[in-house]
Amino acid sequence: MAKAALTRALLRSPPALPDGAAKLRIFDVQLSGFIAERRRTGTTFYLRYTDLRGRSREVKLGRLGDVTVDQARQQAEQLRASVSLGGDPVADRARRRAVPLFADFARERYLPHVTEHLRSAGNIEAYLRLRILPALGRKALDEITQDDVAALRRRLVASGLSAASVNRHLATLRSMFNLALRWQLYEGRNPAASPGMLREVHRERYLTPAETRALVAALDREPCQDSAAALVLLVVTGARKGEVLLATWDLVDLERGQLGVVRSKNGRPRQIPLSPVAVAILRRQAGRRAEGNPHVFPSRRRAGRPLEDLRGTWVRAKRAAGLPAELRIHDLRHSFASALANAGTPLYEIGTVLGHRQLSTTTRYAHHAPQRLVDTASAAARAWDLLPAPADDGTGQP
Repeated sequence: MAKAALTRALLRSPPALPDGAAKLRIFDVQLSGFIAERRRTGTTFYLRYTDLRGRSREVKLGRLGDVTVDQARQQAEQLRASVSLGGDPVADRARRRAVPLFADFARERYLPHVTEHLRSAGNIEAYLRLRILPALGRKALDEITQDDVAALRRRLVASGLSAASVNRHLATLRSMFNLALRWQLYEGRNPAASPGMLREVHRERYLTPAETRALVAALDREPCQDSAAALVLLVVTGARKGEVLLATWDLVDLERGQLGVVRSKNGRPRQIPLSPVAVAILRRQAGRRAEGNPHVFPSRRRAGRPLEDLRGTWVRAKRAAGLPAELRIHDLRHSFASALANAGTPLYEIGTVLGHRQLSTTTRYAHHAPQRLVDTASAAARAWDLLPAPADDGTGQP
């Protein structure tokens, strides 16, 4: 160890290394803790300081040639001022180095978390793999800015995705940063806290009775009877597609008229009530039961697996029934609920049949029962005997 004023002149002709020594450390006599470490391969600047816990720390400032001695001194002065105010440059650098890349965080922490807690984990994995990670994956969490999020939003819109799909991507991104902050993986703000959600226009389609009959008739003629039966069951139960496709025979109780769902969309088990028509569908399906496959609607190609999709049968049946191409399978659930509302079924009972946790989710179907609401509004006038007398049609009968 040596002491000297670290100047440009000194470092142009530094002291020779002692015999047998690998390095020589020169401590500046003007700035406490400012060090030049001389090795055969070159000179590196450091700052030594004591942190708030009394521990000796050293932070590397740079190699001579990459920085000048004056630049290294200036940086050392700034860091020492920071230490005087309670800072810890070594700890700060360690925290920055520990911040994971966005792609690593997604694969190692976020996806395992959502797989455990969310039924939509498959969709989220696709959002990340196809669009979010290619745009942001190589940056550290604390490097991603609001501009990066805005650029991703523009790319999503330009790719032709629907407003709802763009919003699901942005919501995923917002959730990821919220969790990263909660888990203290980086310090700062959520750059996707206000990602600019798009306005969604919900255009739900409801089948009329005539359209429903035409669809069922088309499905009766469908050659793929497993997928056709699954679609008709959706028509007459209002169940979700996943609830039907993942159904197993141990959850079917034809005597009591119930189909069990181990875990519904809201995370709770529920029972789907089965009408006589639904029971008849399942009895016919039992006659086609695949040996060794527990699923009510088995895959005929993959042993032990359920049907994966209904898309082909759905497209053919819509075309045969003369229904619009944009009609979605999920619209069958809305049509079922609308039919119940038009029949005067109380909203609470509709929500129970559909497996809604909140009545507010069911109230959207109230406007599909206008005559029922007129009858309800007339109840008070009827009680007061204020309704007009029925018109006489000339037969003497009201």
